[in-house]
Amino acid sequence: MTALSPGLDRALQRLSVEQGLAAEEARLDAICQGESEFELLAWQPMDRALVMPRRHERNEGFPEARHTLRKLGWPILFRATGGTPVPQCAEVINVTLALRCRVGSSAAHLEWGYHRLGNPWCEWLGALGVSDADLGSAPGAYCDGRFNVRIGGRKLVGTAQRWRRVRGCRDMALLVHGAMQVDGDPAELVGIVNAFQEAVGDPQRFLPGSHVALTQALPGLEVESVMPDLLHRLADREEAA
Repeated sequence: MTALSPGLDRALQRLSVEQGLAAEEARLDAICQGESEFELLAWQPMDRALVMPRRHERNEGFPEARHTLRKLGWPILFRATGGTPVPQCAEVINVTLALRCRVGSSAAHLEWGYHRLGNPWCEWLGALGVSDADLGSAPGAYCDGRFNVRIGGRKLVGTAQRWRRVRGCRDMALLVHGAMQVDGDPAELVGIVNAFQEAVGDPQRFLPGSHVALTQALPGLEVESVMPDLLHRLADREEAA
């Protein structure tokens, strides 16, 4: 069982998007510097931004797209992981695990990292009464991947991960992240991503029906009251890294 360090907080933090991205980077850096072996962060944006990899900045239409999104009230920020643009706003809760993975352990591959985050998440949903939560792709979703947390085949949580070397040894530092839309209409967030796609001249469009918000599946759920159980499951997973 993972022991919580004195500073490890299972409470949901409310941060600006810029602060949240920086806090995730700080958790990974603590692992890389050998200062910690396990970090857990849950945060909800106080503002909003469209977050994407820096490679989008090289697109010829990016300056105009950035201007268009700013007028819509969605500034663009950058993240270190890949994928397509993802909206961050008050309707989204982010959970990040960062942990040290020993050389030669079962943790030294991508699928392990996604299951380390996704399996407890699906179990948590099951405990809330969701019978069809699983991991998989959701065709038509923005930033789709093989390890979304899904409800009924629709994307609830988008996942991503990063690996870096731990300083002074061969061990690896893993950051694995999930972004869950907890309420609101997924069509609104899909519309923002599609607005960027149009402005930048990319013909790909994403489908609202490929996404679901948690309170659509569980109407009346008080999300903040059930978040501690998710964080408990993620922190106390009996699975050696």
